[in-house]
Amino acid sequence: MTPGVLGAGRGRSAVAWSGASVAGRQAFQLLFALVLARVLGPEGFGVVSLATVYVTLTVLLLDLGLAAALVQRPRLPAGLAGATATANLGVAVLLGALTLLLAGPLAGFFDAPALADVLVLLAPALLVKAAAVAPRALLVRDLRLRPVAVADLLGAGAGCVAGLVALGLGAGVLSLVVQTVVLDAVAATVLLVAARGPLPNARLRLLRDSLGFSGQVLATGLVAFLSRNTDNVLVGRVLGTTALAYYGMAYRVLVLPVQLVGQTVNRVMFPAFARMADDRDQLHRTVLVATRALALAAVPAMGLAAVAAWQLVEVVLGPAWRPAAPLVAVLALAGARETVFYVTPTLAKGLGRGGTVLRFELLSTAVQVTGVVIGLAFGVLGVAVGYALAGVALVPVLLRLQHRLAGVRARETLRCVAPPLHASAWGAGAYLLVTLAGWPPVATLLLGATAYLLVLGLVLGLVHRRSTASTVRLLRGVRRGAGDGPVQEVPT
Repeated sequence: MTPGVLGAGRGRSAVAWSGASVAGRQAFQLLFALVLARVLGPEGFGVVSLATVYVTLTVLLLDLGLAAALVQRPRLPAGLAGATATANLGVAVLLGALTLLLAGPLAGFFDAPALADVLVLLAPALLVKAAAVAPRALLVRDLRLRPVAVADLLGAGAGCVAGLVALGLGAGVLSLVVQTVVLDAVAATVLLVAARGPLPNARLRLLRDSLGFSGQVLATGLVAFLSRNTDNVLVGRVLGTTALAYYGMAYRVLVLPVQLVGQTVNRVMFPAFARMADDRDQLHRTVLVATRALALAAVPAMGLAAVAAWQLVEVVLGPAWRPAAPLVAVLALAGARETVFYVTPTLAKGLGRGGTVLRFELLSTAVQVTGVVIGLAFGVLGVAVGYALAGVALVPVLLRLQHRLAGVRARETLRCVAPPLHASAWGAGAYLLVTLAGWPPVATLLLGATAYLLVLGLVLGLVHRRSTASTVRLLRGVRRGAGDGPVQEVPT
């Protein structure tokens, strides 16, 4: 999927390694979160959800947008990577000090005393997280995603094991600290060794030429953070930590395909788009191929999560988590939509259109915060519905951006999404028929999922045979990391 300048074989191998990296990391983190949720219950897990918002923000601020600038610049001056590492570490010191000062007030604001201890312990560990930013960017720039995958897999695995051991020893919510610190330490070590640095230096003037683009990336990230986390903050403050636990667990279902599938595409497509900026036809074909692959990967999976939400929550998390089921159903559908269009901001960023991405994120934040605030009056389910509907309202804007940047028309994008959407609707009907039998949750989940997948496969194989076969061939090529020649538009 990264043809032309990068070479198809190299690009597809990069996608495969990126997919393995993101999938493994998310699998370990999801396992840890599910066990943590089952052991702590909704009340305790609400503190974990608040701490997760903090971790997400620090990752964004430590980067400063400079990592994206390292990837996007056509030529890399000597010493720039080291100056970037210095800036990252400096920000880590400042953020750590600020965290120590604000830990108590934040815990009081959310009426969650245990949050203060978590934040105090996470603060000094920011230096470790910062050390990984520059080497990761250098490896991504060169599409050397194998060591990135190894770092993510080893880090996530070690962190999961360490966190579960701490949980078994009675650490409670502090298990999150153990998991996070071990993950960051292992990943940073592997990345630094693989990239051979860079060593920090004092040549900060080299950052001057990167500040325009990196500032736009940082501003976009901050706006996106507000868009994605205002709902969590409002739910935690207004409805309480237990309601936040239900919402936070359901939200993990939303971000799972975005992180698992969307980030895999982003890691490879960002540098690829940057290098094919002058070939509009190639951009057009690549966006369509990426959209078709994203839709086939995300829509059926999230459709199953939505229709099976009640049995899934009962079996995996237990009866105490039943109020989260309708939230899972709503946010799973929102996650499918978000994953399908994940390629659009990546396209704009790869083309150096940081201002375009920033303006979209500002609009997105305004629309989604409005939806969340309106929904807040109807409880936590209202927040989920408001968030999902706000995302639907943004679809025309995303379609317009794709057309302007790559010449992709709305009907072309919709044709990419239609086959898995149609097949998933039939699969959902099959699952609902199974639920009418009144079997126990485990049996309903297993038999219903089987019926869903069988019907899904039949519709894709019979009604959308040509489209499905083309996309499957593409994905097989990605998995093998083989193939030559440019990406071709997948037939409809």
